[in-house]
Amino acid sequence: MKKYRLGILAEYIILMLYKIRFYSILHRRMKTYVGEIDLIALRGKQLVFIEVKARKNGLHEGIISENQQMRIKRAAELFLSQNLQYTNYNIRFDLAVVRPYHLPLITKNAW
Repeated sequence: MKKYRLGILAEYIILMLYKIRFYSILHRRMKTYVGEIDLIALRGKQLVFIEVKARKNGLHEGIISENQQMRIKRAAELFLSQNLQYTNYNIRFDLAVVRPYHLPLITKNAW
C-alpha cells in the first residue's frame, strides 16, 4: 500500500509541475486493455504521454523496460485512434522520476 500511495503522490507532483509549465492535463491514470498511461498533457500542438516513476533511491537508469515502452505506445495509439482531433499533433513520450529530497527528473522524448 505504501508503494501505491507513493506512486499517487509522485503522479500528483508531476501533474502540478506540468500545469505550472502551462500544460493542460487531458487524462490521469488512463487505463486501457493494452496498457496504462499515467498522464496525458497538452500544450499547443504538443501532446505528451508521461510515465511517472517514484524511487526511494537515486537509481533511474533502465527504469522502464522495452515491454513497458511498447505497452505505453500501444495505449497512446489507442488514445489517438479514439481522439481524432489530435491526429496532426506532435507526440512526445516523457519519463518523470520523483525522488525524495530532489527535484523531479523529467526526460523529454525518453523513447
